[in-house]
This record gives sequence, C-alpha cells and structure tokens, in this order.
Amino acid sequence: MAQLEFSVPYNGDAATLRQLIALQGRGGNAIREIYLNAPQSITGSGRVGNVMTLDEFAETVKVIHEANIRVDITMNSTCDGGDWYEKETLGKQIGFIRDMHEQQGVEAVTLANPFLIEQAREACPDLEISASVLADIDCFSRAEAFALAGATTMTVDTSINRDPKLLRQIHEKLGVELKLMANEGCLNKCPFRKFHMNLISHKSQEERDEGNAFSFACSDIIGRDAGQIFKSNWIRPEDLRRYDGITRFFKIVGRDMMPSKVLRCTAAYMDECYDGNLFDLLCSSIGYFGIEYRAHIDNKALDKTSFFKRTSTCNRQCQRCTYCADLADELLGYGWITREMLEDMGQTHMIAAIEAQFGGAYPICRSYSKTPLENPFQSL
Repeated sequence: MAQLEFSVPYNGDAATLRQLIALQGRGGNAIREIYLNAPQSITGSGRVGNVMTLDEFAETVKVIHEANIRVDITMNSTCDGGDWYEKETLGKQIGFIRDMHEQQGVEAVTLANPFLIEQAREACPDLEISASVLADIDCFSRAEAFALAGATTMTVDTSINRDPKLLRQIHEKLGVELKLMANEGCLNKCPFRKFHMNLISHKSQEERDEGNAFSFACSDIIGRDAGQIFKSNWIRPEDLRRYDGITRFFKIVGRDMMPSKVLRCTAAYMDECYDGNLFDLLCSSIGYFGIEYRAHIDNKALDKTSFFKRTSTCNRQCQRCTYCADLADELLGYGWITREMLEDMGQTHMIAAIEAQFGGAYPICRSYSKTPLENPFQSL
C-alpha cells in the first residue's frame, strides 16, 4: 500500500516540534514537510503565530532539517497593506525566499498571491511553490492560472475537497501535485472567509492576537443549522485512501492551535483512524463550536453511513436536500466533557480534579442534550 505523506504545522512551541518529529513513520506514513510562518518582519500569514526573529526562524529550519524533514514557509497573506506591490516590499519578500532557499536549503514556500508566485518562480527556478488554500482555487480555470504563474503544488479551496472528478482533472491535465487540507472546519462557502483572512493577514504581523468576531459569527450559523457541520469540507482520517490516484499528500491545520490539538490531529491522520469525538480533529469555526458547546459526534459512527459516497457525489443543491441536517439530528449531541476538550482549552489543571471526582471516566455526560446548552460548563 502506497505511503501517505503529510504537511504538518509548527505552532511556535519547540517541545511540540520535537514531539511532531517523533511521529515520523507512524502508521507506515510519512511527514514530508513541516510548515511555519515567515518572521513577522518579512510578511503576514494565513494564521497568527508567535513572534519570531530571523535567527529563530533559521534555527527552527535547522532543527527540522536535522530530522530529514522538508521545510515549507507559509507566506500566504491575502493582504499586506497598501505598499504590498512597492519595489521595497517585494524585494524584501522575494529576497527572503531566495536567501532561505539558497542559504538555508528551504525546499518549499506557500503563497496565495499569483503575482508573488510569478516573482518567486523567476527568482528561484528550482523551488517548490505551493499555491495556498487562500488562493481560492475552486475550479479548473483558476488552477490553470496558478500553474501558469509557477505553482507546482496546490492546496485547493476546501470547497472542492469532495469533488474527486474535478480534483483528478486538475492533477492530470495540469501536472501539479495536490496537497489537500484535511481538518479545516470552516463553513462551506463561508460568507466571512475573505474578510476574516484579510484580518488575520494583518494580525499575523502584530505582536499579539486580541481575537475577532468571525469564529463566533460562524458558530451562530452552525447553531441555527447544525447540518453545516457536515456540509463543511473536512476529510476524515479513514477517508484519505479514497483519494488514491488523485493525491497522497495532505495538510494538517493547526499552527495556531494548542500542542494537544497539533499532535492529536497529526497522529490520527497518520494512523488513518480516530476512535473519538470528530470535533477533537477539526479546527477553525467548527472546532471552536465543538468546544464552546461541548458538542460530540462519534467519528466512527460515520463508518456506518454512506457519508463519503453521498457527499462526494453531491450536487450541492442544499435547498432541496436534508441529508446533512438529518445526520446532525442523528449523530450530534451536546453536554460532553472529555480530556481532549480540556487539553484544547488549556484547562489541563482541571483534569486531575475531574478524574478524581469521576474515577477517571471519560466522557462525562452529566447534561447530555440534543440542543446547545445556555451555559455548557455550569456542571463542572
């Protein structure tokens, strides 16, 4: 069976990086690359990360390379301000890419802006350039434009993750490698996405992130229509092999996540299996919704449905279909508390007390409900 390969995130924590590297080879699969933000002095990114100097960046690259793992720099900002196209700004960004490639041996860069892709390709003919998921590649013509600009790898818009026919056409006709984002939990065709990513692009260059309203706005949509959880375009660990002939390369989201989330998601996808709460694996809005409302979906319960077949042949005429809403009615519950939730909330100090109180039993379903709770943590 062919080996799967993964692009996994560096969340700015050196201990997590060491633990990630230790997962190499798990499940017979491989970590091909570890991706990380460029220093804030160079450019923004699609996720807010820890402040990093050029020296710290170079040292992190060295650690990853010593483990025989490739490095991918994420420079996928969707907005760098009014001077983005000025000669000085472009020179700084392209110069950084060239220096990292030629002097530090960095193998890949992820960009969202096709203009920057053209510039980077001219400066670095041998560099692997990946078109970011934030390039919104959701059709063949857009994929073709990014291939012509110089992208050799594409993380396509997640809205086509469940369109095998289109994915195969992009891969075969354009000769590009696809790197599918597996565990992003954004809404399908999210109305806030463009504005959210522009905001993140700016915040990623600041010293701290003071939060934003977008995840909560998306939670309101999910609260009104829980079927949105299944309309989203995540890929379960158990379904990775269904993309044979299209790609064996998958990206794990999480460079702004707690260590527990980064390591759990990487391990689950390398194992191609997760026996637990689906929300434990999903990031972004749906992941936040799961924690906010102590939501639970048994990931293994989807093995007993025709979920992948149904959603991968779907015509997205949601106004005429209740499949996702029906799944939510059947599988979604609220009021759970698990060790994984506490870890992802950074509430590890509560674990020992709760385990002592309940004999170490998880999950604790003291207030299990089929509707979101007004105060989901009042029973703790």
